[in-house]
Amino acid sequence: MLSKQLRLDPAQLTDVGRKRPHNEDNMAYVIPKDPVVMAKKGALFIVADGMGGHAAGEVASEIAVDTVSKVYYLDDSDDVATSLVQSVKRANTLIYQRAAENMLRSGMGTTCVTAVLRGGTAYITNVGDSRAYLIHNGQVRQVSQDHSWVAEQVRAGFLTEEQARSHSQRNVITRSLGTQPEVEVDIFIEQLEEGDFIVLCSDGLSGLVSDDDLRTIVSQYQPQESVYHLVERANENGGPDNITVIVARVQEVGWEPQTPRLGNKTTAFRRDVADEETMPMGFAGAALGIPTRAEDGQGRVTTSPLNRSTGPLGANENFSSPSALPARKKRRGHPLYLVMLLVVVFALLGIGGYYYLTQNNGSSTDATLSNARKLLTLAQNEAIANPTDALSKLAEAKKQLSGLSTSALSQSQNQQMTTLQSSLIATTKTAITSYNTQSNIVALPCNSTITTPLNNGNTNTHANTLAAVTNQKNNVFLYGLGDDGFLYQINSSQSLVNQLSILPGILKINSDGSRILALVLQKGAYSVHLLLPNQQGQLQDTNAININSNQAQVAATPSFVTAWGPDVYVVLTSATAATQNQAFIQSYTVTADNKLMMQGALTKISISSDIVSVAAFPSHQLFLAYSNGSIQSLMSGSQTGVSVVVNHPIPTPLQASAQTFTTATPVPQVIGPASVFLTLSHAPLLVAGSVNKVPHLYVVDLFYHRVLDLQEAASVPATPVATPSPTQTSGSSSGSGGGIASSSSQVTMQLMQQYASPSLLSQVVGAVADPLNVQLHLLTETNQNGVVQSLIGLDVNAQDTCTPAP
Repeated sequence: MLSKQLRLDPAQLTDVGRKRPHNEDNMAYVIPKDPVVMAKKGALFIVADGMGGHAAGEVASEIAVDTVSKVYYLDDSDDVATSLVQSVKRANTLIYQRAAENMLRSGMGTTCVTAVLRGGTAYITNVGDSRAYLIHNGQVRQVSQDHSWVAEQVRAGFLTEEQARSHSQRNVITRSLGTQPEVEVDIFIEQLEEGDFIVLCSDGLSGLVSDDDLRTIVSQYQPQESVYHLVERANENGGPDNITVIVARVQEVGWEPQTPRLGNKTTAFRRDVADEETMPMGFAGAALGIPTRAEDGQGRVTTSPLNRSTGPLGANENFSSPSALPARKKRRGHPLYLVMLLVVVFALLGIGGYYYLTQNNGSSTDATLSNARKLLTLAQNEAIANPTDALSKLAEAKKQLSGLSTSALSQSQNQQMTTLQSSLIATTKTAITSYNTQSNIVALPCNSTITTPLNNGNTNTHANTLAAVTNQKNNVFLYGLGDDGFLYQINSSQSLVNQLSILPGILKINSDGSRILALVLQKGAYSVHLLLPNQQGQLQDTNAININSNQAQVAATPSFVTAWGPDVYVVLTSATAATQNQAFIQSYTVTADNKLMMQGALTKISISSDIVSVAAFPSHQLFLAYSNGSIQSLMSGSQTGVSVVVNHPIPTPLQASAQTFTTATPVPQVIGPASVFLTLSHAPLLVAGSVNKVPHLYVVDLFYHRVLDLQEAASVPATPVATPSPTQTSGSSSGSGGGIASSSSQVTMQLMQQYASPSLLSQVVGAVADPLNVQLHLLTETNQNGVVQSLIGLDVNAQDTCTPAP
């Protein structure tokens, strides 16, 4: 007799969206025609969202889809969970190897969400922020868990779901295929019923289509129609990213050859759609400590192992019908005696149960307090010498203490709890302070940090960039470039005044201490203007030179201007597909009489990601920051950049302050490991300045809300290096890795100090080094009840100590 076969109605669709020039998503599904293979291995569905730009992201997602599809079915094992996870890990290895072979593809990676439907079970794996949904009885639930920065902040309680949806870091993912040699794969196991839907999609759909819309569209239409309506809805809501979706309807569940297994353990899994979140199952034979839950009214329980077994019936037992039960004689008793006996029995049971529970609870509480005390003692011994391990132990101690109900504690236990909580606070503050000291982290604000609101006055605009210059009397003047394309002076009252009305259309500005260079677009023509301040700080347009972009022989747009001393550079970029891996640099010099003169021809440079910021150094050196967070150094006239490394890995700042830590604050944990490559998790802002006549590079890290103060150490010989890239999805930018690493040298920088504050530096939009004082001017912005801008004066003298502000 043939076993019952799983029947599915699938459909898939991918679309480039409305903002992207290329589609880096890939998808596939495999439904074996052989009923034996279908019964043993099931049907496979996969969606992959590539990252790293057209030259790399599409390759990574294609490798993922092809590898998983082939490797899974080549494995003869009927252990679906093991086989599926191993196929995903194999894809990770191949992508990582491919990236190492070609530096143009350095940092390429992809998300990957898969589903194998076999019999009546769905096996789902996930790496990244592509999602898997289950729709059952008109209810939709996300099965997978996003590996993204905002999702982790939500799970940790630092962000709400609403805040995460609009957060500036919502496109940054923390796990992907191909960016590391090893990857952890989450697996989820779900029971299926007829009429259920499995939906896999990239974040180009999940980020634009609400759960309610997803449920309504999938439930209302057949899969072939619903995928079109879902993609259409995402495009209607903006379509900023590639959009991919697979919908599979379960027409009939099949016979499951054996219960789902993890490693060598056989465990049955079921779930309750309405009330429970699906949890990733531990893999490779990990013991499962999830408690069994009772069935609901539909005979469905949560995803958990069933620990109950039923033995065989006795030989004479037959419960097929009530009539088969042995007849019993009716007997009269004494109801009053019986009632009294029952009262006594229940009273004794109640007293015994209460005694047992109170004694057991007291013992359990004492054990918890004892364990927390041991952890705190270990942490106290490590807080100064090894703060990272100390914070880990403190987090566990806090978790144990938080699990105790204060209302159930005895007086003695309450006293112990108070003592332990005080110890927790003091030790955590010590560990945070020690970590900051060892990591050269200055936790802002200091007493020397000056923060003032920036008033836009009557300008009806907001500043987006800063510049600072001195006049001949060494008076320092600060300026802001408005969103309206005009340059304004910032007076002593921190207001935008003195519009430079004679020069509209300013795109970018940069200052070198005594003059401002302005990149201007007027009537379709680009030019560079040299601006000098008078005694009152009002700017004079003293000289200009037109930019001849025709030398590039492609459609290149002047995008950045930077300068150090008399050396001026304009960077031209191109958004066309044919030249997306190219940029151009035109050099100029400022003569003694403040005239701009072009130096040499336009230089073409090779890149593989969008340039987002530039800074000039002495000796014709440039630093380029890329949209994926990587930074390179480039000598003027060279066509390729070199990797920028640090002589010691730069630790990440903690997400808590020693001054404000309380028992209500989560114990911060160290995020790592740090890399020797100067590569950040978000596109950085570069600023060059000078301290005691030594050039410093300031890197504004928008992800960890910090400013890195770096000084060049040396250029050392090195072998070719594939510049690493942070794991960021294509939702934020279309780019791969920061250019091409040269085999000749790599620039080595030394961390002098890093300044961090999740509140003060949450959104830095502009920065400039003070030309006279050892100080950075930062322009920050918040968008609560309208745009509010502030100016922060940050003392960056590494020799000075920071006295925390109250």
